[in-house]
Amino acid sequence: MSYLSFPESVFLMHGLPPSSAAGGALTSLPISLKNVQKLWVICGVHTPTSAAVAIVLQTDDLVAFGGAAAFPATLHNVPIWVNLAADTTDTYARVADAVGYTTAADALAKSIIFEIDPSVIRTTATAATSEDVFRVSFTAVAAGDWVDVIYVIQPRYPQAIPPTFILD
Repeated sequence: MSYLSFPESVFLMHGLPPSSAAGGALTSLPISLKNVQKLWVICGVHTPTSAAVAIVLQTDDLVAFGGAAAFPATLHNVPIWVNLAADTTDTYARVADAVGYTTAADALAKSIIFEIDPSVIRTTATAATSEDVFRVSFTAVAAGDWVDVIYVIQPRYPQAIPPTFILD
């Protein structure tokens, strides 16, 4: 029997509170993956205007995110689950692994979960970089639409007081 303990075994963190960009891009809080065993990124997308929203996974080697880069598909496609009618159902479907997801242009509330394995990112990244920082970028969030992000973090070293994930 497994015992799940918050926050020792799993740590929850807001990556982006519900936000709208009036046609612009939004990014979540960057977090360091150095002390992360596994990361699940839960993205909420609410589009009453029926606009499509592209969700792009990004990496950098600094929490300041000076040189953000999208995950290249050759680096690591990640498992993705979607609930495309989150207002009315709790059912998720597995979709093709990828480095991002674009929602349909409809007025349904959606929930998208990305599973990030930091060890794969570290071992497949080029030797010149240490892609240890992660964030999510949303493109073209229409006025009246909003998105949000919750990070579910499994720390590499479980402890009563988990380390900070927003410092490099």
